[in-house]
Amino acid sequence: MRGRPGGRLPRFTRGYIDDCGHPRHYTRIPGVKPVALPGLPWSTEFMDALDKALASRKAPEKVEIGASRTVLGTVNAAMVLYYTSAQWKSLAPGTRPGRKSSLERFRNQHGEKRLRMLAQPHLQAYINTLQPGPQRNMLQAVKHFLDYCVTVHLIPTNPATGVTRVKRKGGSFFAWGEEHYAKFCARHPVGTMARLALALYVNLGVRKSDVVRIGPRDVHDGVLTDFTPQKTSRSTGMKINVPLMQETRDIIAATPLTGTETYLVTSFGKPFTANGFGNKMREWCDEAGLPECSSHGLRKLCLTRLADYEGPDGRVLDVRDLQAISGHKDLRELQVYIENADRKRRAKRAHRAARRGSENEDAMKSLAQNKPWRKLRNEFV
Repeated sequence: MRGRPGGRLPRFTRGYIDDCGHPRHYTRIPGVKPVALPGLPWSTEFMDALDKALASRKAPEKVEIGASRTVLGTVNAAMVLYYTSAQWKSLAPGTRPGRKSSLERFRNQHGEKRLRMLAQPHLQAYINTLQPGPQRNMLQAVKHFLDYCVTVHLIPTNPATGVTRVKRKGGSFFAWGEEHYAKFCARHPVGTMARLALALYVNLGVRKSDVVRIGPRDVHDGVLTDFTPQKTSRSTGMKINVPLMQETRDIIAATPLTGTETYLVTSFGKPFTANGFGNKMREWCDEAGLPECSSHGLRKLCLTRLADYEGPDGRVLDVRDLQAISGHKDLRELQVYIENADRKRRAKRAHRAARRGSENEDAMKSLAQNKPWRKLRNEFV
């Protein structure tokens, strides 16, 4: 017989005395038909029968918040299904919060409307009401959501196809210049975690979500080897291989506190989260007097330096060279850096050519003033 605490009946049971004076005991389990229990409470046969009845109980089904208030066929109902779908779960964990924020904004305004009534002109009009930055995020989120709706036959076609947005001029993040880089270095010398983060960013050209994951295990023979950026891990799966410059290696060696799994660690010796590191980078930039700068702008500085590079033989890097380091999926984003660098080089060549032409013209005038025309002609014929 099992223990009997305080003479109380076991949980999920009830008992009474019948008209003949015999004790009767039954199960009292929510959602399960009552079953008579043999023997005395807490006896072996009593408890075995109770355990068998409990085992037959089914776990209550998970209820989605707001599911009872959604109307079938609306944007609300489709979005409830989308959040439980494989397409939603296939997004990177760092991508979902931003996507959900955009979708909930769209849902709050249009959730009660019929999904099949949504057309391309309606979406275009809605996108036009947003600022250029939110336009891009909203269009990406809505397109992926409507692609899912097409897949499960909620709608025949994706009405987001053909919807256009205004492209923000100059990019959405402030790009660091060499003067910002020098100012940051002056405030955070070699040996600090801030300087190590700067070196990794400028050398490797990675994103915030990746710089916090890179550590000694990812570097072999001085090369970041077969590293998969988080953003493309669920899409292209592209891997990058980037050599560490000697300056970066020296800064790593000079930093007293680095992790065994990641180079960048908190003051407690633990790896940063992406959001936590973003906040820390914000503090470091503010300390250096750079309120306009952010961590993503360092990725732009790295790509700008690569695009501006020109070897002794005049060789320059093309868009594929930059992609091998940055891991960009869309080459059009990298082409902007190549075109900017090409304009700089062309301007320098034009300036040199104009200067040489001016010098030749001055030399001709000088000769013309000092020598007779016949002798001058013989020198150039």
